[in-house]
Amino acid sequence: MTDKKVLLCALNSKFIHSCLAVHSLKKFAVSKGYNKEKIKIREFTINDNIDFIIDGIFSEKPELVAFSVYIWNVEYVSRICKILRKISPDLKIVLGGPEVSFINEHPFFDKNDFDFILKGEGEKSFYELISSGKITDEKILNLDEIPFPYDEENIHLFENRIVYYESSRGCPFSCAYCLSSAEKGVRFLSLERVKSDLEFFSSHNVKQVKFVDRTFNADKKRAYEIWKFIIEKFSNSNINFHFEIAADLLDENLISLLGTAPDGLIQLEIGIQSTKDETLILSCRKTDTEKVLSNTKKLIEQGNINIHTDLIAGLPGETLEDFKKSFNDVYALKSHQLQLGFLKILHGTKMVEISKEFNFVFSPYSPYEILSNKDFSHDDILFLKKFEDVFEKIYNSQRFILSINELEKYFENPFEMFEKISEYFKEKNLSFVSVSTKEIYNLLHGFFKEKINSETENFDKLLLSDFYFSEKSELVPMSLRYLTPDTKTAVEKSSAILRSLELQKQRGLIVRFIGDQTFIVDYSKRSKITSRFSYEIYSS
Repeated sequence: MTDKKVLLCALNSKFIHSCLAVHSLKKFAVSKGYNKEKIKIREFTINDNIDFIIDGIFSEKPELVAFSVYIWNVEYVSRICKILRKISPDLKIVLGGPEVSFINEHPFFDKNDFDFILKGEGEKSFYELISSGKITDEKILNLDEIPFPYDEENIHLFENRIVYYESSRGCPFSCAYCLSSAEKGVRFLSLERVKSDLEFFSSHNVKQVKFVDRTFNADKKRAYEIWKFIIEKFSNSNINFHFEIAADLLDENLISLLGTAPDGLIQLEIGIQSTKDETLILSCRKTDTEKVLSNTKKLIEQGNINIHTDLIAGLPGETLEDFKKSFNDVYALKSHQLQLGFLKILHGTKMVEISKEFNFVFSPYSPYEILSNKDFSHDDILFLKKFEDVFEKIYNSQRFILSINELEKYFENPFEMFEKISEYFKEKNLSFVSVSTKEIYNLLHGFFKEKINSETENFDKLLLSDFYFSEKSELVPMSLRYLTPDTKTAVEKSSAILRSLELQKQRGLIVRFIGDQTFIVDYSKRSKITSRFSYEIYSS
């Protein structure tokens, strides 16, 4: 197969995402001597028209096309392969990636849909295939042998997109629902290599680098060195680094170090998944829940890092009531986003076997989400789906912080509060329906008025504050307009206040009036943690 024209093809879930795998495979093959002009890369999304993708593939005139296959694109890739096989029988089709690495007969692919499957790591096996026609599953023990996938020629392709970066492979844990459990041990890039790679990103004005390491802080000393380097080198840059960590592996030195980072430089994702010890044990997840919650709270209280936490619904041994407790435990931390996910039964994970014991029923279609188990009915799942839809729109948007804090006073616990809001959305036939942000302000006004208290003015003031601190818009939601002065009066009063403070020439400042309170909002400055605008209370 030497010197064959090869096309590496990625189908991302959104344009903002990029595919690290295809760029890494090309760089490795070229480093081993393969003609780089013979290897092309095309990135599409699953939202692209299939004729557009087929045309893009054929425009490159490849002799071999390779697809990186994941749960979010497997069905689309299988359709493309079937079409390619019919219109170009001689085209060699290669599949790789986690979705096809751990199963011999995939339900979405017939054997004649492809010619080769590369299982596991792809760099060496892909190079051996295109250069000699052989397939190997040999791992690269020294990760520094894998070239940095980004360079002067391709970095422009990632403008306004998330850049993914890998500084380690493997995970010290063996969680039953995660594909990382299929690999034993952890391998790391050298610190010198990582520092050099990160400097490249900064010097090329990359906006966000997302580390794909499964547990970035598996090695405390190494994590400390990299975070310390980032804080020292990039504190004055406009770059953001995202890490997935295990909070119970943090110590006071790491927490204190992270507290010195400037706002928005570092973003952390902390997978808590459940606070029920029995469920964590059944899921083969070794963790100190008390320490996870304590350390996460410390990070959030430092106030300089955007923190995402995760929960998974449908894990073995957890009922709906158990999940509600997990939710309330994690919600109490007030992380900037709390992601409510649903268990996925992934090929190659231990959960495939565990699921049999707990009578799991899961979707035959990707992403293979749970439909029910012996402790969680399908009605429970549907209920949580509606709950999650509303929670995502309201809490995770960070637009309604003041309003939510006030609403909490009227409910026994946070889950009950969002459950009632979810029921209200259902009454309005808005479950799973796209709702504009502005309409959500009206809905929360209606919810408070109808379900809590007919006297809404104090709550509405908080809603209007949230609107002004989150939205750069002059068109106030209909339900809140009674709190605002008429346009002419507002303009006159605003101009007078800015003149009195000698701020009339400062761009982005707008005076907002909420009942008898006055705020000066700076629409040129968003918080790097919550994305809300900065403001000051004005008193004459």
